[in-house]
Amino acid sequence: MTDMSKKSSGEALSLETVTVPTPGQFSQDEEKAVPDEGAASQEHIHPDGGLRAWMTVAGAWWISSICFGYANAFGVYQAYYVEELLPSYSTSAISWIGSLQAFFLYATGIIAGPLFDHGYCRHMLIAGSVLYVGCVFAQAQAQQDAYYQIFLSQGLGQGFAMGLLYLPGMGVIMQYFQKRRAVAIGIAFTGSSIGGIIFPIMVNNIFSNVGYKWGVRAAGFYILGACILANLLIIPYYPPKHHKKPPRPSLAKLVTDPPYIVSTLGALLIGFGLYFYIQLFTLTRGGMSEDFSFYTLAIVNGASVFGRTLPNILADKLGISPVLLVLTYIAGGIVFAMFGLKDVGGTVIFCILYGFATGAYVSMTGPFFASMADHLSEMGVRMGLALALVGVAALVGTPIDGALLGSGPDYNWSRAIVFTSVMMLGGSVVMTFGAWLLAKKRGHWV
Repeated sequence: MTDMSKKSSGEALSLETVTVPTPGQFSQDEEKAVPDEGAASQEHIHPDGGLRAWMTVAGAWWISSICFGYANAFGVYQAYYVEELLPSYSTSAISWIGSLQAFFLYATGIIAGPLFDHGYCRHMLIAGSVLYVGCVFAQAQAQQDAYYQIFLSQGLGQGFAMGLLYLPGMGVIMQYFQKRRAVAIGIAFTGSSIGGIIFPIMVNNIFSNVGYKWGVRAAGFYILGACILANLLIIPYYPPKHHKKPPRPSLAKLVTDPPYIVSTLGALLIGFGLYFYIQLFTLTRGGMSEDFSFYTLAIVNGASVFGRTLPNILADKLGISPVLLVLTYIAGGIVFAMFGLKDVGGTVIFCILYGFATGAYVSMTGPFFASMADHLSEMGVRMGLALALVGVAALVGTPIDGALLGSGPDYNWSRAIVFTSVMMLGGSVVMTFGAWLLAKKRGHWV
């Protein structure tokens, strides 16, 4: 990879000099809003609206719903695997399937990011869709105690497919939006919240009434429809002349960029505490019912719909980093409130606040790292490398929490709560320093 510090007239334009059209400029003729690739102008104009832009947001919504939304249903699968399909394997061994799925969802970004920058958005969407649907229907055919079949189809295959879909699905929105970027990303990310409500309830009910195979197949048909809609709706919008090989950032540049490295380290630390056993907590503390505990995740996901939209409106006015950091501190601090949760009312309030704060964090992290790019042609690689490191936290964070909890029924919740909160608050401090370095570099908060 070559150094990007030197810029030629044929290279992608610096983010700081991108021309943003006046409001309403594209409302009459959408075709004029998107320059032809053969246009003489080398400027990448962000429409910040228009039919194509909002169609792309809708397509990204479907991708979000089947990536993070479906990953949130693994708790239902794990319970079924432990009791029915994989009774010969330990809970710990089965949990690695979900951990690897989440890991590859993020870690694939290290491959998907550079491919996205090189114009392969459409290729990844198609390949990811085919692989995803195939792996889900392969999972439905898994045999009794065939751990490797579930491991390969759900853990590795689906995780990699999600990664191929997720980064280009979110990155393409940033090609269309600048001033309204946080709002557009937030709307797209509400799909993961809705999916996080639909998939666990749907899969759990079909497992109970019809059986495992049709439960997985039902999810597969939903994913198939979502993939078709996403591929039809998403229209990549690269800068002019993007068919020519764009300048590529060197790894040396990324690892020697202090704002980027410090902020990525902060996101890594936050990732260690972001995923927590809230459903198990309600089952083992305070005598709350099993029916209520099952819906705690639905409450968290429902609240995150608002967390992924309302703060983003403010972020487009004040800057992403101030809003992102405030809500990250709130998310880390509120975990300490779990020490006092003893009834349903308090737990519902906790789930709402935690879902709101973490929803805002998840939806604004991508735009935050994209804003660090010096050129449009390096947004993907910056997002991809950061997400890959966050994937490491997703892989080992939950098992660490499990080790701190110990064996039931007398779980040591104090150690797990303190670890989760300290990691999130510590990561927030580190990310604040990274955002300050970026503000110092740019001359303003981003």
